Amino acid sequence: MGLFNYLISIFPPLKRAAYRSWYSNSRPILSDFGSNIYLSDFVNNAIDRVASEVSKIDVKSVVQNGNAIRVENDDITRLFRFKPNPLQTTSDFISSVEWLRRKNGNAFIYPQFENVMTADGRTFRRYVALYPLNPNAVYIGTINGEPWEIKFDFIDGSSYTLPYADLIHLRWRRGTNLTAGGGDDSGQINNYDITRTINALDKVIQGLPKSIEASLQIKGVYAAKTLADQNKLTKMITDFESHIHSTSSGIVATDLAGEFTPVNVSPANVPETALNFLKSIIRERYGISAAIISGDYTGDQHSAFYQTVIEDFIVQFEQAATACLFSGREQDVGHRIKCYYSKVNYMATKDKLELANLAKETGIMNLNEINEMFGLQPFEDGDRRLQSLNYVSLKVIDEYQKSKSGASAGGAEGEK
Repeated sequence: MGLFNYLISIFPPLKRAAYRSWYSNSRPILSDFGSNIYLSDFVNNAIDRVASEVSKIDVKSVVQNGNAIRVENDDITRLFRFKPNPLQTTSDFISSVEWLRRKNGNAFIYPQFENVMTADGRTFRRYVALYPLNPNAVYIGTINGEPWEIKFDFIDGSSYTLPYADLIHLRWRRGTNLTAGGGDDSGQINNYDITRTINALDKVIQGLPKSIEASLQIKGVYAAKTLADQNKLTKMITDFESHIHSTSSGIVATDLAGEFTPVNVSPANVPETALNFLKSIIRERYGISAAIISGDYTGDQHSAFYQTVIEDFIVQFEQAATACLFSGREQDVGHRIKCYYSKVNYMATKDKLELANLAKETGIMNLNEINEMFGLQPFEDGDRRLQSLNYVSLKVIDEYQKSKSGASAGGAEGEK
């Protein structure tokens, strides 16, 4: 069984219905996924930089009660620990989801589950895999006010209809369309401006080698000072060229009557500011800087990258996955999907030392966690937390103040 057939086999049987309330007059909201702009390394490098960074996120199923968060060792946490599906590791899975979201404006994840009944008759979902989907066209709609459904058209011509609530839907770049991402009001990717930028950059790249080649080929014009027929003129040109090719010093001695006029063909000079401007348009589309692309960034630059790019994915994924994977009752009691991304790893050594000193004074990190910041191995009994005696709990302070207040009141009564 091929890979695509295997993915299709996990879907429920095809639901046949006359959909009358599709958006956009029964046309796909999303169609023609992809574009030729993705043949450009500048675009692919930008998306890959974002996807590679997003793939470092650690996904957990938690129960949140106020400020207290407890990580659950359930099937969701287990899936995201190593392999969300038999075909991908967690890093591959998250990276592919972000690639689909950036290229198509929308990413859909199908959670495969089993309905399990408990001894007291209650049923719950046991999740066995999560798959990112890459359809050719997507229809989102409802029939007579019934629950929303989504229809996928795949590359092999098959179509499958699923409840919209059973899918995790992530969007990138919004227009006025209320259901789909993509950047324009019809829910499709708008590549007009970036296509012009890529074309301009491509012409610059193609033109530079040709300009250099031309500057090395034409050196001048030789005008023969004689009246000769075509055959004699051709022979004179051949003799002159042979004189040029035979010289080793660059000086030509010839008895041919004529005049040689040098022609200076300089290679095209493209200002660096122009190249940087074209590249910056591509980078700004994906929210990254030149330093992030090259990997030569500071802690502050990475912090800005996190806030503009990574945090956007985290917020969307947490909300969409929580709404899909947990029932309303489970959400009410605090079940959530949480994404954890370690920003400490991208700090400068000086900043890490300051954090380590703060952790040592306040006990916010144990000794092995401090070791991990600097790439050191954990050691036995390293799970201890240190804290300065100069810091006390607020609860202890309240009790101390109450006891002092009581002692003062008792002393005053004794004096009376």
